[in-house]
Amino acid sequence: QCECCGHELALMGQDSSEKLKFIPAQISVIEHVRLKYSCKHCETKGTQANIKQAPVPASPIPKSVATPSLLSQLITSKYQYALPLYRQETLFKQHGIALSRQTMADWMMKSAALFKPLYDLLHHHLLRQDVIHADETTLKVINDERVKSYMWVYCAGADKPSTEPRYQGLRNIVLYDYQDGSRAGTCVSRFLATEQTVFNGYLQVDGYAAYQQASNKLVGCWAHARRKFKEALIAQGKPKAGKVSKADMALSMIAKLYRIETQIQALSLEERLYFR
Repeated sequence: QCECCGHELALMGQDSSEKLKFIPAQISVIEHVRLKYSCKHCETKGTQANIKQAPVPASPIPKSVATPSLLSQLITSKYQYALPLYRQETLFKQHGIALSRQTMADWMMKSAALFKPLYDLLHHHLLRQDVIHADETTLKVINDERVKSYMWVYCAGADKPSTEPRYQGLRNIVLYDYQDGSRAGTCVSRFLATEQTVFNGYLQVDGYAAYQQASNKLVGCWAHARRKFKEALIAQGKPKAGKVSKADMALSMIAKLYRIETQIQALSLEERLYFR
């Protein structure tokens, strides 16, 4: 009603605004009830009781309370968002759930076994690529007597899609290979040659000698090469006026390659071959 004359007001438009509302995660218990049935006739007339019951529902980790959704949450939190298990243990306590880090650690190891067939499939597909990028880095393992352990990483780009139907869509594969205390070339050669597949393409790496034992088709990495020219540029100090050092020239050439790479990033492989 109009406060001035008392007549009914007519709608002339509206204003809207948005605000974010956060709904915390919810944890629920799924209870499976399996009824047991027995034959009374067999109990009284036969020699043994005939009992029937539905089988236990399939579970990723038998005889545990872990569901696929719970395992997905734990794995994603730990490996995608770097949330240690002891912190996840505290979060579950806030929800009133007593879930120890020891139990979760056991689930992580058993989940790794579940993913093994998928890892092997990706490994097989990775070794069939024309180019693989590889690198290794140190890794500190808690309560391990070894000074250093190593995590090796192997990845493929999206340049060459698969021609096999079952592998279509598998691009940018990244696989990790943990080695406890070893940085030897045998780590690379074992990964690149399995019983089913042997890698025969180009291996793009830095200058570490171990890779020379694993492949005769080594190609360099511009990112690693650029570092050396950058270090040389810093070491030589400020150049004389009008002088351009060899390090400057090398960095300029590499920058041109980077610009071309950025320009063709969205193009298909065929379009890149004819890029000018």
